Amino acid sequence: MKKVFRDYDQKALDDQYEQRVWVPHADEIIKRYAAASDRVRERTGEPRTEKYGPTAVETLDIYGSGKKAFVFVHGGAWRRQSSREQAFPAEAIIEAGAAYVALNFANLPTVTLPEMAAQVCRGISWVERNLSKYVVLCGHSSGGHLSAHALTKLDFVKKALVVSGVYDLLPVRLSARNDYVRLDERLEHEYSPIRHADRIRCPVTVAWGEKEGAEFFRQSKEFAEKLGAPTILGEGLNHFEIIETLADPRSPLGRAALNMLQ
Repeated sequence: MKKVFRDYDQKALDDQYEQRVWVPHADEIIKRYAAASDRVRERTGEPRTEKYGPTAVETLDIYGSGKKAFVFVHGGAWRRQSSREQAFPAEAIIEAGAAYVALNFANLPTVTLPEMAAQVCRGISWVERNLSKYVVLCGHSSGGHLSAHALTKLDFVKKALVVSGVYDLLPVRLSARNDYVRLDERLEHEYSPIRHADRIRCPVTVAWGEKEGAEFFRQSKEFAEKLGAPTILGEGLNHFEIIETLADPRSPLGRAALNMLQ
């Protein structure tokens, strides 16, 4: 078979960027995010929801309050999930005396990737203007990519934690995923955070699961090396399980998040 990227033929590359090949029960795990978020709301109450941009989807959910804010950008392959399922890590952040902010934004292909990225930047900027000057940013999967991109555009974020993200979009452009991400060479370059790492001004920690597919493992490792960033490897965890540990202050990921709020 013809090689498309590195040693991957087309099917192998497509499989690398389709998480359900590696985690067939992914949807079961994602349902746990929603169930855990419902339980958090039962204990803490409904969030305060604010608009941060001109379209209806541009809202953010604020749990708790404090002098610092922890902004979470969800994953979902740029086309799934919403802020509602992202409350599961909120309690540990609230107990640390900070506000937990779950960002909502439009999914592909209802908008373009540039518009999605612009919405994320608008949401984070709203938090800095209206909620706290001390902003910690965290993103998972495609949200890790969007968060890393935001770090190349925004200079006020104090600290960041990116989890199981994609930081170079070339293999995405060459994969089946580009049917809806719709990258050309210009967008690939502009929205590949690893190529603009010199613009990132804050300390970043890069995390990923031990059971990631090879490409996601490589992407995280190379981004961390480019930044000279500390890393967290989620032992025994797959792409979807690692972000669940953000809710546990005893886990490496949970401890890292709370340390960023010190």
